This record gives sequence, C-alpha cells and structure tokens, in this order.
Amino acid sequence: MLTNKYDGPLNSAAVFALTVPAALYSFIALLNLWLLWLSPFSMLILAIFIFASHASTRFYYAAALSRRLRRGPDLTFSNGGVGLTPMTAPIKLVTADFIRLAAAFPISLIACALTHSPVFSSSSSTTRGTVSAVTIGLDIVTVVFGLAATGVALFIRRGTAYRLNTIHRGPILTLTPTHLEFHPLLEAEPVTIAWDRMPYLAGIDLVTVKRDSTKKARITTTGNPVPTTIDITCLDLTYEQLQRLIGCFACRPQYRGALATDGGVTLVRALINDNPAGWPR
Repeated sequence: MLTNKYDGPLNSAAVFALTVPAALYSFIALLNLWLLWLSPFSMLILAIFIFASHASTRFYYAAALSRRLRRGPDLTFSNGGVGLTPMTAPIKLVTADFIRLAAAFPISLIACALTHSPVFSSSSSTTRGTVSAVTIGLDIVTVVFGLAATGVALFIRRGTAYRLNTIHRGPILTLTPTHLEFHPLLEAEPVTIAWDRMPYLAGIDLVTVKRDSTKKARITTTGNPVPTTIDITCLDLTYEQLQRLIGCFACRPQYRGALATDGGVTLVRALINDNPAGWPR
C-alpha cells in the first residue's frame, strides 16, 4: 500500500479507474464545503483540503495517461538520434501526494485558527461566545490527525529515491545509427551498447527497492551471454515494444541510417505501435 509504483497500465480502464474516484472525492469536498457553513469546524476544513487535493492529483494523472494513449510516447530528434522522454507523471503524482500529506499539519493549525476567527465564527451561532467542548475536541482531533499525516509523509519520503530533484531531464532511451543508449533516471551517465554487439532484451523485471517499484531490463550482447541489468523505470514501453525496437535495428543495419534523420521519429513510432505502414521499404 505504501509502495510507490511508476509503471501503471496504459489503457482506458486505468483512466476510468482514476477519473471516477477523483470525481467522487470532488463531490465529497464540495459537500464538506457546504457543511462548513452550517458548522465551521476545523475538521471539515482539513477534509476539504485532503479530498480536493487528492481529486486534483488523480485528475492530472488520468489526463496524463489519456494523453499518452492518444499520442503515444514522447519522441524527439536531437544530436543525430531519436530520444524517448520518460513518463514522469507517476513521479509527479508521488511528489504531489507527499506535499498533500506533509501539509496536513500546518493546514490543521490554519483550520483551527480560521474556525475561531471573528469573521468565520460570526456566520454560525455555534461558535459565538464561549467555544464549546465539541469544537475544542474536534480541534484536538484535527491537529493530531494532521500531525500524524505529516509524520507518515516524512517517513515514507525517506524511502523514495525517484524524486523530481534527483532524476535527470534528458531522454531515457536514445537510438542512433551506431548504438543504443539507456540513461537510467538516477544515473549521471548513460549505458551505451553498440548495434554491432547485437543487443537482445532477455526480459523485464519489476523489483521493489525500499518503497519504490522499479523496472529493470535484462540485456544480453554478443560475447556477454550473462544479462546486464539496466534500470528503465518510467520507460513506458512494454516488453514486446522494447524488444521490437531493439531487435529491428540490431538485426537490420539498413534501417539504422533513418535514425539520423527526421524520419527516424516516424520509424520508431511505427515500430512501437507495430504499424508496418511506417516501416522503410
């Protein structure tokens, strides 16, 4: 439950599964907002913040998955090769969840202050005059809940390696006429494999490291039958798609020249989508 997963299913069912709960959380937040005017308790203010922020992050992730389904992976042509940009939406989602939980404690304090402010309390007879024991009890519960949520967020964050400030901003996979290049998100230097070494994708493994569910590719080459493990977390390609890319250029040298032209993007996209109409003739 506390594991950060960066390899989500790319299908319409996943978008639907994110959108429906997000809409439900939006409704709950609006309902709490209405109840707030009837009884301005700090617990309701904190609930509005939690549900509204949770809904917004899920809407964002659903939109990112929907865009990926419509347009395919982000491909760019630069430096004489075709680069594939990692899908960092899952990392951004984990970061947003951390900020949401970490902010629970200060939000709970702000909620308590708003609850007892003259402007806020004047809208309801329940907070006029002496503060009731119920209100004080709710304030205590709110602060304790906010403190616990912030503590959990900081504890979880310690086991998270894939953060926006720790990953590089370049392509995670680059295909050039001479070589294949993987650049793991947490590594300073890429892993380069020449096409002449006949790289082959032996498999993809999902390995949990601390609280991060990582994605590892096992690559074999000529003269090195023992697979080399490479971190490809956030490379949003299936095993079949990645093997089709590697196998095509490893076994067909006549296709490699296209990678040095603008047509390389079209070719790589056609291979990813298994669309023979875009392959060279």
